[in-house]
Amino acid sequence: MASTDNVEKTAGQTEYIDQISVHKPVEHVAVHTDTFHISEEALGTNVGPGYWKNWRFLGLILALCLGYNSANLGYVLSSYSLTQINKDIGPSSNLLWVPLAYTLSLSVSFLLVGRFSDIFGRRWFFIIGNAFAIIGTILGGTAKTVNTIVGGNVFNGLGAAIQISFAAAVCELVPNNHRDLWCSLIFASALPTIGFGAPIAAALRTDTALQWRWAFYLGLIVSGLVFTLLFVCYHPPNFHLLHTNRTKWQQIKRLDFVGLFFYVLGLILLLTGLNWGGSAYPWKSAHVIATIVVGTLCIIVFIVYDVYHKGDPLLPMHLFKSRGFAAIIGAASVGSCVYYSMIILWPSQIASLFGGSPIHQALLASMVGNGTQLGQFMAGPMLHWIPYQRGLLFFTCCLLTAMAGAMIAVGPGSVSLGCGLMFTACWCVGVLECIAVVLTPLSCPPEDLGAALGALGSIRSTAATCATAIYVAILNSKLASITPTLVSKAASDNGLPASSLPTLLMDTATGNFTDVPGITPNIVLAVGTATADASARSFRYVWYAVVAFGCLAIIASSLTNNYNEHLTEEVARGRCKIRGQRALLKRSIKRSDGLIG
Repeated sequence: MASTDNVEKTAGQTEYIDQISVHKPVEHVAVHTDTFHISEEALGTNVGPGYWKNWRFLGLILALCLGYNSANLGYVLSSYSLTQINKDIGPSSNLLWVPLAYTLSLSVSFLLVGRFSDIFGRRWFFIIGNAFAIIGTILGGTAKTVNTIVGGNVFNGLGAAIQISFAAAVCELVPNNHRDLWCSLIFASALPTIGFGAPIAAALRTDTALQWRWAFYLGLIVSGLVFTLLFVCYHPPNFHLLHTNRTKWQQIKRLDFVGLFFYVLGLILLLTGLNWGGSAYPWKSAHVIATIVVGTLCIIVFIVYDVYHKGDPLLPMHLFKSRGFAAIIGAASVGSCVYYSMIILWPSQIASLFGGSPIHQALLASMVGNGTQLGQFMAGPMLHWIPYQRGLLFFTCCLLTAMAGAMIAVGPGSVSLGCGLMFTACWCVGVLECIAVVLTPLSCPPEDLGAALGALGSIRSTAATCATAIYVAILNSKLASITPTLVSKAASDNGLPASSLPTLLMDTATGNFTDVPGITPNIVLAVGTATADASARSFRYVWYAVVAFGCLAIIASSLTNNYNEHLTEEVARGRCKIRGQRALLKRSIKRSDGLIG
């Protein structure tokens, strides 16, 4: 075992450890902490010039690109087809659980995948995760009931948590100063599913015999390819290379099972309550209040327990003592709050203010995905060549907030203005997301890379769910108060009898006014204009809330650090050969037997 004089740290330390560099002598090769005792053979100090051209490495990159697409296929495409799904195999009162099951399993799994793959090695987490995606897409594609799709989306969410966590795999295998370019490449590969998910879903519904089922079958095909590529090409350091001083059973006994219980229970209850509010149950109902309160209390217990846990906490709390890490998490989380407002609000604005055919509306809705994809693709080169990461993040958050504020001006018929603002705002979101994924691991030691990215994913998902609940509540409240007033005035001004107003207001949601006494074409036209105006006014209040979140992102971004000193040729982990891993496994077991004896 190599010398450890320059690399020791305790679990409570928060400063970034200058662990490895290909330019440093070989004695700086092994990491020893209370959690990790890493073999020098697991570290990226022996990377040769042909490493990046090796077919296994290129196969891994292809697998990560396809996996990121697979994460979006079964969920994104099917989400655009919920109405037809309910019509074909429903109706079902559990339709709400189709997206909710995916969101719950995805949000909970981010941290679990990141932390446990840090400790036990990533290979089998990624392989089994894609196996979950295969199971989920099979259940979804062959479903005869909505409940089967709900069950399938639990597996899809578990698989997507691994597939979206591609940064944990690629960032530790490439030099620090090239992480931005590789992450940007993988982000950009999802253009077909994220950028054009809405029109693809519309085309599948109308132009294929299997209709919406193709969303799951495409995911099945891609997940199968990813599973095969990962099994053949992905061989990161395994448990016995990461822990030369203990057995798996010894490590399992150190795990944070109490924290795990409260984390999973708390997050599931909190997210379920937020999704129930205003849809399945009123916000003031006992179902919603109880789940939110109990879930929040469980999260608090989890945090307090992990602060004082003596073993290996599920979430290493010392990470948050680094100002840079906490600020990036904050900025990215608030950015997600803004982004999800666009996902929720923009399609509704299109339908309410612009109209058009389903394909036309789907193309307009694709502004969100296309803008985000372009931002993610451009963020890598910008990070690579602009040596002011904090300034870039601050500028992006400012521009995002400005675009969200300008959306207040979008009214009926202003298609070009709305599309331009939305595309630019989502470009900012893409830049922000790529920056967060690249810089977050640089804020912590390499052995906490997965936990850091897992915390980023789980916190962002939770924050976005909270923000979405706020947006929907504001929108529904304003529509309920503004629409009746404007519609009643427009109808009365055009000659509708006062006795017909209650029937008219009931039929406003469907747009079918044939049973309204005294209705005329002029009244229908006036009511349509008033409804669009009411929608525009209601959306403005939501965008006010979005701007408030954007201001929080600006504050958080101003507190981040520049990371130029960490953008070196250092490679955190080496891609180990299978034969070498087996030999080291035997040696590690012998060492462990000696320790136990």
